[in-house]
Amino acid sequence: MDVDAVAGLGVRRWGSSSGRDPVVLALHGLTSTSAVWADLARRLASGVVAPDLPGRGASVDVRAAPGLPGLAAAVLRVADDLGLERVVVVGHSMGAFLAPLVVAGLGDRAVGTVLLDGGAAPERSPLHRPLVVRTLVGLQMRRLVRDWEDVEAYTAAAEGRAAAGRADLRDGLHAWSEAVLRPHEGALRPALDPRRVVADAVDSLCRPPHLPLLQRTAAPVHLVAAVHGADEARGPFLSDRAVAAAARLLPRLTWERAQATHATMLFDPAIATSVARVADGGRDLPR
Repeated sequence: MDVDAVAGLGVRRWGSSSGRDPVVLALHGLTSTSAVWADLARRLASGVVAPDLPGRGASVDVRAAPGLPGLAAAVLRVADDLGLERVVVVGHSMGAFLAPLVVAGLGDRAVGTVLLDGGAAPERSPLHRPLVVRTLVGLQMRRLVRDWEDVEAYTAAAEGRAAAGRADLRDGLHAWSEAVLRPHEGALRPALDPRRVVADAVDSLCRPPHLPLLQRTAAPVHLVAAVHGADEARGPFLSDRAVAAAARLLPRLTWERAQATHATMLFDPAIATSVARVADGGRDLPR
């Protein structure tokens, strides 16, 4: 899938983004690119528009205003440039924390929101303090943003044990890596801006969530929380208590669990079913 330049960002598009059918505007996670949405796009009848957010992939050198509001402004310029009129905003991980800001900027053009393992604040933890997040994500960036011999080695480091025993996901995970890696002095290096990634991690995990912005719209909002965190040995990123707290902020929130990890949920066919239901007005969503 080619990456087009739209409003200054690298953007992947699947299907048609014209006409009256809702278009999915897909927002990736912290160290991902738009390539992570390929599996979802194949399962949907609607068009999908997915930007590489500033500091990542084809947008690695794009400068945007600080924090999630800066990312949202860049995404909204893409939506305006493409003339998107009826939009379902889907965000994964950091993209889910970003989604309410994009929905607020779209106004009446947003007809639904799907939050994938993010957007709602996780339970309080010492790990979610700014200094701790800055340190841990900074260490992750030093581990990842270097030269790699091949795609396999980078995939193993970037995805860890998330897909252990899932040979069926190997090609998909490699495609994610290929989308972010660039040739560099006879090796491969990920197109990630460490400063931007670290700052966005702090903004996502340490600031109050933007979920209350979705109170301004009557459009359906659906949360899908993964059963596992980074791998199948870990508990969920969003506990039942965290989801309950989100529902108190937004009483019309619907939600369900995906039998997957934080990353592998993007290959789950049930995600496409939920997105299609939101695009259809939110009928038959789990509550």
